[in-house]
Amino acid sequence: MTKEPKIYLFDMDHTLIDNDCDVSWKEFVVRHNLGPADSMEKADYYYREYCAGTLDFNDFIRFQLAEFKDNNEVEMASLADWHFNEFVKDKIYPDAMKLVRSLLAANKIVAILSSTNRVVAAPVARAFGIRYMLTPDLEMVRGNWYTGYLRGGYPVGLGKVGAAKHFCSIFKASLAESAYYGDAVLDQYLLSEVGFPSVVNPHPELAALAKKNHWPELTWTR
Repeated sequence: MTKEPKIYLFDMDHTLIDNDCDVSWKEFVVRHNLGPADSMEKADYYYREYCAGTLDFNDFIRFQLAEFKDNNEVEMASLADWHFNEFVKDKIYPDAMKLVRSLLAANKIVAILSSTNRVVAAPVARAFGIRYMLTPDLEMVRGNWYTGYLRGGYPVGLGKVGAAKHFCSIFKASLAESAYYGDAVLDQYLLSEVGFPSVVNPHPELAALAKKNHWPELTWTR
């Protein structure tokens, strides 16, 4: 194992930020009358299922991308910036920002690895100065119109392992030479594969696994 990671991968929600963007996106939608009034109740249900490791991802994706269907790239990017400024900007963990900026200043390879779609995640990446995003891509037609479906894989659970392996291979590195920071129980699969695992404000199930596996645990607050 190398003495220090060649690549640093960060989960986004509840790791870099004290927020779940899939949930707050729906809160944003309801607040500004951009979607059904019951969106928050459904978002809370899906979040509980995710935390329990029992989420039906196909069903969730159809729900989560409903506002994207038949809307264009420019409009959705503008809404994503609005969402970031209203719900996310003040929830960035200062310790996360300090760490990421120090890594980037040292010319380290840093990426966000998140199941939050690329459009909603992009303003967070820009705030941190992170260039690489391993996030779900959205299918488009007629140049710049979203269909409401994903294009490619969905990086969650074992899907994060595959996405991380592919990204590392681009830089001729392995997972054993990489660091990953995550908070959710489904992050256990990637944490078990990387050479430098760290859990951040972990859910109780992940905290128990971290203790068992001697993974460092970080507590980041606002």
